[in-house]
Amino acid sequence: MGHKANDSGEVKFRPEKLLEKSSIAYYHRESGDQYPYVDISPNVSRLLGYSRSEMKAEDFRWLSRIHPEDRQSVVSMLDNLEPDDPITIEYRFKHKSGHYLWLRDKVELVTDEERQEFVGVFVKADKDKEMEHLNLEEREKLQQLALDNLNDMVIITRAPKDDPLNSRIVFVNKSFEQFTGYRSAEIINKTPTFLHGPETSEEALARINQKIEGGESLREEFINYKKDGTPYWVELDMAPFPTDDGEYEFWVGINRDITQRKIAEKKLAESEKRHRTFTEMAFDAIFEIHVDGTILRCNRRACELFGYSREELIGMHVLDLTPEEFQSKQPETFAGIATTGDEAWERTYLKKDGTKLPTEIHTAFYEMDGQKRLITYVRDNTDHKKYEHTIRKSLKEKETLLAEVHHRVKNNLAIISGLLQMQVFNTEDENLLAKLKESQSRIQSIAMVHEKLYSSETFSEIAIDKYINDLLNMIEESMTDFKKDIRVSMDMEPIRLTVGQAIPCGLLLNEMITNCYKHAFESSDEGKIDISIKENEGQIKLSVKDSGIGLPEDFNIEQQPSLGMTIINTLTTQLDGQLEVDSGDFGSSFTLTFDIERGTAE
Repeated sequence: MGHKANDSGEVKFRPEKLLEKSSIAYYHRESGDQYPYVDISPNVSRLLGYSRSEMKAEDFRWLSRIHPEDRQSVVSMLDNLEPDDPITIEYRFKHKSGHYLWLRDKVELVTDEERQEFVGVFVKADKDKEMEHLNLEEREKLQQLALDNLNDMVIITRAPKDDPLNSRIVFVNKSFEQFTGYRSAEIINKTPTFLHGPETSEEALARINQKIEGGESLREEFINYKKDGTPYWVELDMAPFPTDDGEYEFWVGINRDITQRKIAEKKLAESEKRHRTFTEMAFDAIFEIHVDGTILRCNRRACELFGYSREELIGMHVLDLTPEEFQSKQPETFAGIATTGDEAWERTYLKKDGTKLPTEIHTAFYEMDGQKRLITYVRDNTDHKKYEHTIRKSLKEKETLLAEVHHRVKNNLAIISGLLQMQVFNTEDENLLAKLKESQSRIQSIAMVHEKLYSSETFSEIAIDKYINDLLNMIEESMTDFKKDIRVSMDMEPIRLTVGQAIPCGLLLNEMITNCYKHAFESSDEGKIDISIKENEGQIKLSVKDSGIGLPEDFNIEQQPSLGMTIINTLTTQLDGQLEVDSGDFGSSFTLTFDIERGTAE
C-alpha cells in the first residue's frame, strides 16, 4: 500500500495514495471575499462529503458554509494573520449532507509581490468538541434553565452525612415558586417540614424519614400546603447525591402535583362503594362470570336465593347450579354467546337444597383488562310462574265461555234465519218474499262473523279477507234464481278487524254486493263486480265496483228511502267512516274509508 513496482522491479513510493486514505486534508486558498479554493486534496470528500471539483468550483462559497456563530471569529483571525506565522482555528463547517462538524484548521499566510494566499491542512475535531467549548458557567446556566422549565417542582436540600434528617433547602425551581406561592429567598436554609400541615400523613412522613436515614431513594404520596394554606397532594421522588468532601449529602426531590388524580381516585372509590352498595341491596341476584363459566363475584341476594354462602358460590361453575336435564342447553364457554340485551330469558336453576328455581335472567358483557366478563341478573320467577299459571287457567276458562257464547249466538241467528226461510216457503207475495230473503241474508252475514270468531284463536278479531270470501259464497248461493253471468274479482290484503267493526263492515258489504246483483245488470246478461280492501297508514279503504248501468244522475244516497240504502248510511256512521259514490256510463262504485280499530290481540 502506497508503493508500486516499476518495470525494473523496484518499488516506487506513492505518497498521494496515503493521502487518499488519510483523515488530513491539505488545501490552497485565495484571499478573496469567500476565500475560494485553488486546490485541495482528493480525500476531502471523505471528510466533508464534497468532491474535489465541487470544492474548487467558482460558486462554492466556503465562508458561508461556516457556522454563523463561528464565522466572524474565523474572518477576524484570517484578517489578522501574519505571513510565516501559522495559526490553528477551530470552527464548525456544514457537511454536504447538511449537518455541522468541528474542524481543526492549521493555516498559514503566503505572500509575494503580487498577491496573498492561504495554505493549510485541516482534520475533524473530537465529537465532544462542542461541549468542550461550553465553559462551566454556561453549563450551569443550561442546568438552571432545564430545572426552571420543568413542570414538576424541584427541591434540593443539603444535610450532614451523620445527621440526614437535619436537611436544609438550598434550591427550588420556578415551578415550585409559582405553584406554592413561596419565593426562593423566603425558604432557602429552611427545613422542608414547613410545607406540612394537619392533613399530612404521619405514616408517610415516618416512611420518608426511615428511607432518608438509610440513604435510600424513595417515592411517597402525601398532603402538603401552599403559602396561602391550600392543601395539595404531592408525589415525591427523592434520591441522595454525596458532596465532594463526603461530609454532606444533597437530596434532590421531584415533587409532582397529583391533586386532580387524587380527587378522581376518591370519586372513583366513592362510585365503586356506591355501586357495590346498590349491588348488595338489589332485589335480583347478581353474578360476575368468567367466559369459561366460573363465578367470580356475587351479591348477597345471590346467596339468599340459591342457599349458598358467598365463599361457596365464588369458584363454582354455572353448570353446578343447573339441573341435569338443562345442562345441555348451557354453554361451557360464554365468549361467543349472544346476551339478552333488552329482553329476558327464562332459565331453571338448582338451589343448594335440591329444589328447582324458575328464574328470569338478563345478561351483558363488559371488558376488564382486555378480558370479557359476563354480568348476569337473576330474578326469582316462582311467584310469577304461579300467577301466570293462574292467569292462563282463568283465561282458558274465559275463552271456553266466550266460545260458547259465540256458538250460541250463531245458533240463535241460524234459528232466526231458518224461521225466515220457512216464511219464504209459505209466501207467494213477491215483494214480501224479496224482503224476507234480504233479512235472511243480513242475519246470515252477522252469524258468519260469530262463526269466524268461534273457530279462530282469538275472540276479539277476525280476518276480514277470509270473511269476505265466505260472504261472497253465501251471497252467490242465495242468488239461485239469478240467471245472469256475473264475474266477481277480489283484491284483498290480510287485515284483521275487531268484532265491533267486522259486523257493520260485513253488513255493508252484504248490502253493496246484493244491490249490484239486483240492480246493476238489469239491461245486460253478464257483468263484473270488483271488490277491494286495503290498509294504508291505519285506514281501511273498502271498494265495491260494478260494470252495470250506473246510478241515476240525480242519485243521492242520503235521500234514498229504501231499507238497503238506509242500512248503508247507518252502518257508515257507526264505523265513523266516509262513503263516496261514483257513477257513470260504465257502472258505479261505492268506496268506504274508516280508521282501523286495534284490538287487544294486537
